[in-house]
Amino acid sequence: MTLAKLIIASSEEDSNLFYATQFIVPDSVIFFEMGGKKSLVLSDLEIDRAKLTANVHHFFSLTHISKQISQKKYPENFPPYAKVVDFLFKKRGVKKIEVPATFSARYYAALTGLGYKLIIGPDPFYQERLIKNDLQKKQIISVIRKVENVLAKVVIFLQKSTIKKNRIYHGKEVVTSELLKKIINTELMEAGCVAQHTIVSSGVQSSLPHHEGAGAIFPHQPIIFDIFPRDSHSRYFADVTRTFVKGKPSNVVKKMYAAVKKANEMAMKKIKPGIDSSLLHKTATLHLEHSGFKTGKVHGRMEGFIHSTGHGLGLDIHEAPSISGRGSLLKKGNVITIEPGLYYKKHGGIRLEDDVYVTKTGFEQLTRFPKIFEVDKN
Repeated sequence: MTLAKLIIASSEEDSNLFYATQFIVPDSVIFFEMGGKKSLVLSDLEIDRAKLTANVHHFFSLTHISKQISQKKYPENFPPYAKVVDFLFKKRGVKKIEVPATFSARYYAALTGLGYKLIIGPDPFYQERLIKNDLQKKQIISVIRKVENVLAKVVIFLQKSTIKKNRIYHGKEVVTSELLKKIINTELMEAGCVAQHTIVSSGVQSSLPHHEGAGAIFPHQPIIFDIFPRDSHSRYFADVTRTFVKGKPSNVVKKMYAAVKKANEMAMKKIKPGIDSSLLHKTATLHLEHSGFKTGKVHGRMEGFIHSTGHGLGLDIHEAPSISGRGSLLKKGNVITIEPGLYYKKHGGIRLEDDVYVTKTGFEQLTRFPKIFEVDKN
């Protein structure tokens, strides 16, 4: 039974399709692979550009194929792209199709209705994505350095700011999450990156791990900067988090920071090929508990260490392997994050995140930016 891999998607949104083709297209296209040969079906708008840049063997005009398809043999409102797939696959004797986990239910139903056997492939669809080669590693490092340059400017900005009552001022302007995110995102855009959902949160907001932050930034309280841009050319992500305080943190917040920093270091030291990633999560979790920081529900909301220790990083911001209680075996070439954190409504949140490459014998910490806590002491 002839097997074909099939993706129907936009490579701007589907990292599997971009990985396979190295071609960015905003609209959905048809991609299939048989016997190691890759093919794209595109509109006339995109086909000539694809021929110049896409890592694909064969190109088909959507307009040309559509003219050859009989409209009578398909039910009313049958998906047009499913007709094109059927036309091409019947000519090639394809009866079995492997599709990604994100494959559209509409196309799945249409193709199975025509008698094709569809199987759901692994996630990610191309498992080799999880093992970064030297070039891909360098591309990720390049994005990390751009984030670190921005963080350095943020530290200087905060150092030059002043505290008046319960606000931070830069000149006469109140420092807000929006102001800091504008600075960060603009700098990254000028460096060739796209940053979305950048987190700059302080006070109670920082106790909610994915609160993006809004309004005034408060002195003497944790400020979480979680910056995870994508390079516009390579499409690879970086993911770096630092927590700063402008002013004087409380003793509890100081202890939280020290515990999270140590948990980060302890989990990282466990990294090597063949180790179950759940051990990294267990190491961080136990250290935070033994440091006196409990995790549980308080007044109806979870507090403490309430997320995984990390995740894989690459063409998606979150990809395998997961660094959590589920666990999986780490492999040489994986790029992962290590990001323990503590979150309490009364005190705010602390998170420290580094990007790490799994080497033949251990690990290489890709993130170099120092773990600065009190910005006025540096």
